Amino acid sequence: MSEYELIKQPSLADQILRILIERINRGVYPPESQLPPEISLAEEFRVSRATIRHAYSMLEEQNLVQRRRGVGTFVSRILSISNPLYQYIDFEERIANFGHKPGFRQLKASIVETGAEIAEKLEIEVGSPTLEIHKIWTADDEAIVYIINHIPLWIFENYVSQEEALQPGTTEPFFRFFNIKCGNPITHLASAITPHLAKDCELMNEFGSHEPNEPILLVEDIGFTAQGRFAFHSLEYLFGIASRFETIRRVL
Repeated sequence: MSEYELIKQPSLADQILRILIERINRGVYPPESQLPPEISLAEEFRVSRATIRHAYSMLEEQNLVQRRRGVGTFVSRILSISNPLYQYIDFEERIANFGHKPGFRQLKASIVETGAEIAEKLEIEVGSPTLEIHKIWTADDEAIVYIINHIPLWIFENYVSQEEALQPGTTEPFFRFFNIKCGNPITHLASAITPHLAKDCELMNEFGSHEPNEPILLVEDIGFTAQGRFAFHSLEYLFGIASRFETIRRVL
């Protein structure tokens, strides 16, 4: 099995996003408080206002802030917690938010004839070609997530060549790949989350330091476009900090 390493320098907006999230988590910007004006942060970080605006937009996507036209940007009253069940967060961002160094390895990628089980879930013909990707996310160089993606070719064939799609990192960050590179944003997921033990995971060779009886979560996702088309199938094996989910439940 061939292995690739991907080292990516975070953009200025991503770096500022992480600083702002840290400040929100530490209470520097408490719930319902107003964030500094864009021009103030632009001067503090010595970047353009467009960079700050992009970071604010990403905060809004995570429901951490709310923008009030003509007034400013305010921290949400109920903060979006580290990994809410109702909201998908890309793994690089999730690992960084936990205070760890994220890392990515693409183990293999190929165009395959889709088997009956995956084809049924994507509502495509058995044997239809899909892009199959096996990849690992690490936290401080420790493997914590193994992912297998299947993506139908129609998603990207008019935007990204098959050769480019096979290259390490092309589909990361995952949801930006659909939105920015392919013009097919994912609007919702159908997910199933089931507990397992590490010893029952066929992929344990990729996770050498984990105990056989360590609990893991298997997350199966099917992504949909705004038009309701089946856009991808994903299996995610989550170990350690990646297996922790939090949510807020309402009492009726």
